[in-house]
Amino acid sequence: MVGEARNIKGGNKAIMGNDFYRKLGAAFIISAGVIYTFERVGSLLARSREIVAMYEVKMYDAIPKTHIAGFFDNIFVPVLTFIGLILFVYGFPKKIRRNL
Repeated sequence: MVGEARNIKGGNKAIMGNDFYRKLGAAFIISAGVIYTFERVGSLLARSREIVAMYEVKMYDAIPKTHIAGFFDNIFVPVLTFIGLILFVYGFPKKIRRNL
């Protein structure tokens, strides 16, 4: 009985060790999302400012040339997302086999 309690206690310790990787992976994914959001908001603001300038000079049929940021335009966004997903998946505990 005492030996079983030690195995369970040791097993819980092994499961809790991967919690760091889950948190680190989530931090990488969140940072990639924040970078992507800031870049996208900035490009949308630049595009709307260009549209306002075109309306002021009465260029109603012109198309703005400002590029709206995509997911792969900034190299950090896909790299941070990929690393974050790898760490997040690695952080989940594996199945523990018990000898009964």
